[in-house]
Amino acid sequence: MKRRDFLKNVGMITGAGAVSLSIGGIPMKAFAKPFMNIQSTNGKILILIQLKGGNDGINTVIPLDQYSAYANYRPTIKILDTSVVKLTDATGLHPALQQFQTLYSEGKLTLVQNVGYASPNRSHFRATDIWLSASDSNQYLYDGWVARYLLKTFPTFPGTPPTHPMGIQLISVPSGLFDSNDGGLAVNFNDPNAFYTLVNGLTADNDPSPATIAGDELKFLKEVAALSMQYAGVIKEKADKGNPTSTYPTSRLGPQLKIVADLILGGLETPVYLTQLDGFDTHSNQLTTQQTLFQNLADSVVAFQRDIEKAGLADKVVIMTFSEFGRRVKENASVGTDHGAALPLFVIGKSVQGGIIGANANLSSLDGNGDIKFAYDYRQIYTSILKDHFGMTTVEVKDILLKDFTTLPILKPTTDIHDYDSVPTEFSLAQNYPNPFNPATTIQYTIPARVKEPVPSSFRDETANVTLKVYDVLGNEIATLVDQSQHAGKYQVRFDGSRLASGTYIYTLRTNSYTQTKKMLLVK
Repeated sequence: MKRRDFLKNVGMITGAGAVSLSIGGIPMKAFAKPFMNIQSTNGKILILIQLKGGNDGINTVIPLDQYSAYANYRPTIKILDTSVVKLTDATGLHPALQQFQTLYSEGKLTLVQNVGYASPNRSHFRATDIWLSASDSNQYLYDGWVARYLLKTFPTFPGTPPTHPMGIQLISVPSGLFDSNDGGLAVNFNDPNAFYTLVNGLTADNDPSPATIAGDELKFLKEVAALSMQYAGVIKEKADKGNPTSTYPTSRLGPQLKIVADLILGGLETPVYLTQLDGFDTHSNQLTTQQTLFQNLADSVVAFQRDIEKAGLADKVVIMTFSEFGRRVKENASVGTDHGAALPLFVIGKSVQGGIIGANANLSSLDGNGDIKFAYDYRQIYTSILKDHFGMTTVEVKDILLKDFTTLPILKPTTDIHDYDSVPTEFSLAQNYPNPFNPATTIQYTIPARVKEPVPSSFRDETANVTLKVYDVLGNEIATLVDQSQHAGKYQVRFDGSRLASGTYIYTLRTNSYTQTKKMLLVK
């Protein structure tokens, strides 16, 4: 039996106990190996908010430039134009998303229009799988895109797990987002104190397991439980240190984001959190349902954003909403809408560029099912986050998403050119770390800005054409890690040598006016 199936079956037998709050796939002796530090993620954090059920896009983002057509399709459930919260003359938000307008005006909210994929699936289960696994509609993958990112980021896992959990999901049923061939990669709980209480006082079972297939899986489950006990302590410690002061809604999304704020403010270094707001399957009574959901969404997100801003951590955190699909343009007979296709999503944080990407849905050019046509593949948003937030290379992102996708202008350049103390004034290429390495290492470099003397009242943010390549000792090109125009700033990229033989390799940074070469040693 596959370990994923084994865990699910054990979960059915034992209920929501150890399995639902565990890290899966840890083939190691409990507490026998050191934990690695999680700083390899560059300190960046992604908060995912799943709007479960299929969010209706054009009652979320109202096309004011096509209001007559919109109102004709939705005579009963339309949002009155006098109630719409305007972002521009052409585009507005549902009135319950008033606080999102505030974030938008602060430059902390990017709206991406008409997100989807080719040949959309309208099944809740299959469509959710597609978004979680980053697959094509006719492609079946059994691991999550976030799990692939985490395994790429922590290449020594599972032999040496990180000190802090790689992922946390604050939902009732563990998500496929964190599924991997080594099991689930996220801790699942609803309350840090309850989680700690549940495992506190338990001890790891290190008794030898029978030398059978079932024994191997029993050993695996013991190791899972042992790591859960280890993580329960650090989660409780960080939750006790955090002190969010904003007022959160007391139901639905509010308590989840308050826990996330608590952990981040307390110093937990987990890079990915999954939260969930359920109830978007609005086949009936849509106006009332969406009003309640959107009010909870907006109030929860703004409370969280203000807490991390007060703590000085806002440049580290990005929030992204997603849902399995949008809904039909035409309302149904039950004062609701049925399953559709493309929809808008929001990316929120201090580091986003802000604004609107894409035009409103074209209501005069729908697909054969009466659905909105997609303009942006959802994996373009994933690509933008992986590259521009987490600092992954093009090669790494392709390994995670299995294809090349272009980025969208969602996030700002990595360095604020007006932050005088942090902007470099000369080119540099650092020695990779660790060195020697196996299988991955990090290479850091800087692109300078020109400073006007004697007072740095302004910087000239001149871009440079940058390439960073890896060669073997014979001069054969092994990999291109960077090949693009970059703003002044400090950069780091990871080089994965898992497919290479042991030996000396050379990496070279080239710009218009600078070339530097260094050696690194891969030892397997």
